[in-house]
Amino acid sequence: MEVTFVGTGSGKTQLKRFHTSLLISSKNHSLLIDTGDGISKALLSLEIDLNKIDSIFITHTHSDHFSGIASLLTQMKMAERTKPLYFYIHSSFVNFANNFLFSSFLFPETFNFLFKIIGYNFGQKILFDENFGILPLQNTHITNKHNVKLIPKNNFVSASILIMDAEISIHYTSDIGSIADLSLFNEFFPKYLIVESTHVSFYHIINYLENSFVEKVYLVHINDNDGIVDKHSKLSYKLKNKIFITYDGMKVYPTI
Repeated sequence: MEVTFVGTGSGKTQLKRFHTSLLISSKNHSLLIDTGDGISKALLSLEIDLNKIDSIFITHTHSDHFSGIASLLTQMKMAERTKPLYFYIHSSFVNFANNFLFSSFLFPETFNFLFKIIGYNFGQKILFDENFGILPLQNTHITNKHNVKLIPKNNFVSASILIMDAEISIHYTSDIGSIADLSLFNEFFPKYLIVESTHVSFYHIINYLENSFVEKVYLVHINDNDGIVDKHSKLSYKLKNKIFITYDGMKVYPTI
């Protein structure tokens, strides 16, 4: 498995980081996780062939995780893509996704490639081939904290995912709302944790690492103005070998 950090930034637009997005490549399938604003340029800057992407998974519909999908599909269409593309979004947002594309004047029936929107549900595995798949679970990132009465409560959904390839498993938190979300996949004993660093304390992450079976932690959703690099520099040698600050274009190769 190869993990490419296409973007590593937070929801704040920054010059040195694109919004967080991951490209997970197994032997037979490549999955792009999240398509925030600027995703097309982020992929172009890393010279990632758009035809390499087989599927797209959206963890939640905040703009830094979703809003670049229209531009990305436009680029794929202009590149005369012919390879099928599967787009996974929570089942409660399938109609929204269809309407969003229609309002963006993107009509899948005019594409040169099969484009299929698939609604996923929490707790149900998504298999891309016999060895590679993901398991989405709901975390606490989005709640109706503003008591918006016009929006159904079940539309406030955000996914963390367990990425599985053969015997390798990675917990990707996406955006979370509570330190308890770090334990969502404990029963699977993931060795790797890719965790956002905006909505959870850096020191809570350290505490979790020291009391878990996780061997390596990769920090994403980084706001460089928050001083996280300075905090990381003060860690012990032992922790520096376990906690890594990612950067756009960084690649890692998890092993058993």
